[in-house]
Amino acid sequence: MKDEAKKMGLQDFFIDGLEEIYDAERKFTKCSAALGIAAVNEELKTILSSHASITEKHLGHLDAILNRLGHVAGAGNCALIACLSDKASEMMRHTETGTALRDVAVLNLVQVIQHYKTATYRNLVALATATKHQKITTLLEECLADEINTKTSLIEIGRRFIYPTAKAEDIK
Repeated sequence: MKDEAKKMGLQDFFIDGLEEIYDAERKFTKCSAALGIAAVNEELKTILSSHASITEKHLGHLDAILNRLGHVAGAGNCALIACLSDKASEMMRHTETGTALRDVAVLNLVQVIQHYKTATYRNLVALATATKHQKITTLLEECLADEINTKTSLIEIGRRFIYPTAKAEDIK
């Protein structure tokens, strides 16, 4: 019996990835606002707030890229971010408001999301390069650099503030 499934080409795979990261960024915008409210540490609140504007910029880039390729943004579905948003809600229920442990939960979740977004943008840069979309590659490299910077900042905030504060609270 022949396989009736439509075969994807490299360009189709690229567009599918763009649509998925667009949906992930859109969902993360909603999730990060709630996480910013839940966070206690000011540095964590600040990075979540500043990354929200970076995410809006990425959505603009992705919308322009998809339009350039003849597609409308919004067709993708990133189930992973929806699952992580559910995980965020669960973590908020299981951690006490106003504690460093809540910040640990927020930080860990945001770092998982950043890891996903960084990996996705790396793959999209490679696909844009392979499909010879130089202007698109440049925009995606900008998104990737933003995500790497955010990821690095989150690691530093955790190391310098969040984890030591949580450890001190745990000892009390």
